[in-house]
Amino acid sequence: MQMSKTGAPMRLAVMLAVLFLAACPGSAFTEKPSIEWPYPDEMEFPPLEFTSIEPVRHVLSNGLTVYLLEDRDLPLLQGTVYIKAGSIYDPPEQKGLAGLTARLTRAGGAGARTAAEVDERLDYLAALVTVNGYVLYATAEFSCLSEYAAETLDLVADILAAPVFAEDLLATERNRMLETIRRQYDDPVQVAVREFNRRVYEGHPVSLYPTIASVNAITRADVLAFHAAYYFPENATMAVSGDFNTEEMIALLEKTIGRWEGKGVEPPELPPFDRQPEPKVYYVERPLTQSVIFLGHPTLTFDNPDYPVIGVLSEIFEGNLYNEIRTRRGLAYAVGSGLSDGYRIPGILYAYAITRADATGQVIELILAEMEKIREVQITTGHANRVRDGAVNRAVFRHTSASAIAGRNAVDDLLDIDPGFFEKQLEKIQVLTPGNLLFYAFDYLRPEEVVIVVVGYAPMFDKKLEEFGEVILVELEQ
Repeated sequence: MQMSKTGAPMRLAVMLAVLFLAACPGSAFTEKPSIEWPYPDEMEFPPLEFTSIEPVRHVLSNGLTVYLLEDRDLPLLQGTVYIKAGSIYDPPEQKGLAGLTARLTRAGGAGARTAAEVDERLDYLAALVTVNGYVLYATAEFSCLSEYAAETLDLVADILAAPVFAEDLLATERNRMLETIRRQYDDPVQVAVREFNRRVYEGHPVSLYPTIASVNAITRADVLAFHAAYYFPENATMAVSGDFNTEEMIALLEKTIGRWEGKGVEPPELPPFDRQPEPKVYYVERPLTQSVIFLGHPTLTFDNPDYPVIGVLSEIFEGNLYNEIRTRRGLAYAVGSGLSDGYRIPGILYAYAITRADATGQVIELILAEMEKIREVQITTGHANRVRDGAVNRAVFRHTSASAIAGRNAVDDLLDIDPGFFEKQLEKIQVLTPGNLLFYAFDYLRPEEVVIVVVGYAPMFDKKLEEFGEVILVELEQ
């Protein structure tokens, strides 16, 4: 049989390997290595040293605060305008107004251009501009090749300063929002999240969601009034990063975004949330073979010195839930915990699980038991160190790119977060020990006060929900 040209080198390599192995004494493969490797929890490493890069802060002549950070790696420009115009400012009877305004600001035409002309020009430039609404603010994001910075920023200026809000496109965007509302009950997880948030924050504007009635109540005049009230330079901040010279970019921003003028209203102060919701069980009936469970309670606002500790406790809680409910018992398709943002209102310490219907009661019991266990049993030093160090090391992800750094500074400025605030939170986390974690857990984890939401089919449950508190049957509102 003829050997290929590539076979000879391979045969030679095999023969050399066999000869090498034959020459090695057998004890080399059977004797215990002389190196004693330390247990991972006992390993020590020097502290991480990280020097953050700070963007240039500049206030344009129209009052817009801009954070600029050069990044010459690629010929790209990207940025975001953050506007204090989130859904938190919706009138209760017109919930959805902020989101509809954000959609139409981008989709309804701008300046002398129709919506189609705006899209066509952006396509030609290979640029992207989007406007989206969130709870606390709206964002206008853009990206383009740096050579098209002037034209793209000119379009962004028109979109922010002179949106057309075409009536026919208002109808289109409204119908899209209505269709989203109609479909919102298709996903039981979304139902559970929404109902849980609604019940924990009941009575506060953040607990409200758009309905068909509230969206249908919004007119073009309402959109115009909301835009005039909240979309103005002094009510916004901007982050810009990419391939540019800072001085030249400031001059370009003055020529483009500097055209955005106006003076709206001072956003109203968010009403306080200072009550503890009643510990009840809210049941949403769905003919499912699985159950979605959410439970938790309010904790602290983010500016409380102990707030970052709650985040560490939630990570410990999540690990314990995963090990006990999913790994050891195999009772959950998904399980975990977390801490929601606590800007101006308390964050929520929550746990969740998706389990089969006939294990619903058992899983609720296990979640409550693990919450109680964290309050009563001190975790090991190794476990505490891993969670603590993980929380500290993840802080580096606030600095992953020039865009992230500039954006973080712009958001902190918009929300009146003091410089160095997050660094102080890290200092709080770095000194945590198993002992003071137990102290904090006893103070801030309250299993007897949780709100429980269950989406599923009660006839298949292994336990009656009444065993966990007063049960409220939830009628979903469209």
